[in-house]
Amino acid sequence: MLASLLPGFREVRSALVAGYMWFCAGWLLIGHYSPPPGGLLGKPALELLDLFGTGGRLAAISVLCLLIGEVTGSLVQGLFFQLSTAQVRRLDPANPRGSVGVFRPMSNRSITRIRGRILQDYRRHQEETTSEASPRTVDQHEVDRLASAALNEILFMSPRLIVAKPELYAEFSRIKGESEFRDAILLPLPVLAVAVCVNLAAPVWLETLVLVVTVLVDVFLFGQARKQFREAHSLVGHSLADGTISSAAMGDLG
Repeated sequence: MLASLLPGFREVRSALVAGYMWFCAGWLLIGHYSPPPGGLLGKPALELLDLFGTGGRLAAISVLCLLIGEVTGSLVQGLFFQLSTAQVRRLDPANPRGSVGVFRPMSNRSITRIRGRILQDYRRHQEETTSEASPRTVDQHEVDRLASAALNEILFMSPRLIVAKPELYAEFSRIKGESEFRDAILLPLPVLAVAVCVNLAAPVWLETLVLVVTVLVDVFLFGQARKQFREAHSLVGHSLADGTISSAAMGDLG
């Protein structure tokens, strides 16, 4: 039962944690720089919260944080996804090591295996469609074109694993969920650190140290997120190379 709840928990966790971080940062910054008379909230807001009770207040804040985290997390993930899509379009299937980029969503090995599978299918297709008397040559340009087309489908092919290999899709979802969690907290983490520092009665050097450490942690999380995103979609690439799933480009050789 717990295993069946984990995928849904991962989806909520990213948005909820990010939302709480934004909420706490905003509360600290607003309360520090422009506190209204009598506290951060006005009398009508306080009366409404009293009406909700402790449980109602917690639920209302959680829903608000969930919405905030969902919106901000989706924007960041959408931006990174577009950058990964642009990176895929520039990949050279014949020389994946020469196409290194932080937003590249697949490993060198998965790219090489996909091209190898297409080359194998291309040769088989040549044998089936040409006679013995006809020359059988491999058009490397056509192979690279088909490989590029297949690679451009990788980012959108994970749902095919649900039917073809559900356990592999569960692993894909887990790894991608870890990537999305790190993406969701990339922006609110430094903002929260700034909000905490402005409310600390600490020496400037200590506040500076906290901010520097936060930036380093943020950079580390960014690198981890990109690595896990690449690992997740490499699973899809290997599945394509193994024949577990198929692409439209490889279907042209069927």
